Amino acid sequence: MRLFLLLFLLFGLQIALAQDPSKSELAPCGTPPGIAPMLKAYRSNPGAFITERSSDTLLVGMQLHLLAQNNGTGRISPERLLDSYCRLNADFAGTGIRFYSKFDWNRIDSTAWYQHDTITKGIDMMLTNNVPDVLNIYFASNVADNCGYNLPYAGIAISHGCSGSSSHTWAHEVGHALSLPHPFIGWERKVYSPSNPTPDTLTYDYTHFHASLDLVNAPLDTALTEYVDGSNCTIAADLICDTPPDYLSYGWNCNDQNLSFLVQTDPDGATFRSDGSLFMSYAFDNCQNRFSAEQIAIMRATLLTEKVAWLTTEPPGPDVQGPVALQFPINQEIVPPVGTMLRWSSVPGATHYLVQASILQSFILKTLDLVVTDTQFIAPDLLANRKYYWRVRPFNNWSACTTFSQSGVFNTTSIVSTTQPDSEGWRCYPTLLASGQSLTLELPEAWLHHPVQYQVYDASGRMMWQNNVTPDETLSILGLPSNNWTPGVYRFVAIGEKGLKTQTLVVF
Repeated sequence: MRLFLLLFLLFGLQIALAQDPSKSELAPCGTPPGIAPMLKAYRSNPGAFITERSSDTLLVGMQLHLLAQNNGTGRISPERLLDSYCRLNADFAGTGIRFYSKFDWNRIDSTAWYQHDTITKGIDMMLTNNVPDVLNIYFASNVADNCGYNLPYAGIAISHGCSGSSSHTWAHEVGHALSLPHPFIGWERKVYSPSNPTPDTLTYDYTHFHASLDLVNAPLDTALTEYVDGSNCTIAADLICDTPPDYLSYGWNCNDQNLSFLVQTDPDGATFRSDGSLFMSYAFDNCQNRFSAEQIAIMRATLLTEKVAWLTTEPPGPDVQGPVALQFPINQEIVPPVGTMLRWSSVPGATHYLVQASILQSFILKTLDLVVTDTQFIAPDLLANRKYYWRVRPFNNWSACTTFSQSGVFNTTSIVSTTQPDSEGWRCYPTLLASGQSLTLELPEAWLHHPVQYQVYDASGRMMWQNNVTPDETLSILGLPSNNWTPGVYRFVAIGEKGLKTQTLVVF
């Protein structure tokens, strides 16, 4: 893996955000003030960035890094991650830019990075784990006390508390990664007061936004305060003319027109309210819904020049055609607490399935919450004599805006049906079966690649079923026929070159 060699130090903004309880102690964004070199180049000659691909849909590859504590706990839930991913592409729907996960999710177990309290630690996290030629995204519990931040030379970090289907933090930070500053640049770590005269200029330290660690030649910079009449919009604040003046560098709520309640006054005495519809503002999530036309042009220009290595020309996969149809158990079938096989239909385009089970119909608390690549899954130990609800959501690395199946319902018996592997490592379960339920075999290595005959006999000794196989995996799933099985005791027999194994089964 190629590591980026440029090293930066950033300061996180310590501004309170009151969007919801999970965000109440977080600064909206830890990305520092500064005008990216790409934005300066675009501002000086926008026409130079019109290319033959200027109308194409730009497909951006990402690597998602999912942080957890040292013991693997605390990682962002798959459902929350998929909802966040879907929201990102929804937020960019009007830009002609679409994001996809180029590689499988990278799971990292490190408490120090999972709860990093300084951006310096975030730098270490990214430069250690970054994948080249993609946009690297890190989800962690604490990202230096911010909702998120972007390091222009490394990647984006997002707090679990600022992710999900209603959060625009991911879109905001991607905007930074594609050369967009805050519309209130210069006001960072300052609080606008209508009782004080508005200055014509604002100083800010953008040392840590540079593309190299140049402390000598990177003093404080000066931002012009943007006027309401737009007369200095190409040289003031964010240098973008279709983002109106904004002096609010803290989280704020909006009125029904997505404008700030606070009336501000520019240096000429003209009054205005900040536009909270812009993703790059610090307005609350419920206010935000767009990038401006010029912001879109700048992001696309960045992708077609500096970040062209992130792009692919062909969609990496089809859209998922869902939803899933659950197959078993779905109609309050009675199943054993151990070894129950959950089965569902495959979905065109799906490469992964999110499986959830809960004793609550709302799924607020989940017994199962995991991602598999097959269309069946053996549930681990469940509670005996309980009703369970379960559902499945299909997705792939390109298509995450999918829905869950309808919920299936099953009941577990009060009898625990399980066996322990014998001395050779051979095991058959569950031993208590509903009619039509699959049987799981764990086979020793010595039994692999040799012919084996499976048979089932009823209590009278009559053969009910037979199948000849040559297993090549230690875990085998046998789909026993559902007809001619009446409640009672049966005997399963496996005959192979390495010996004979038997197991008593009870069908109920």
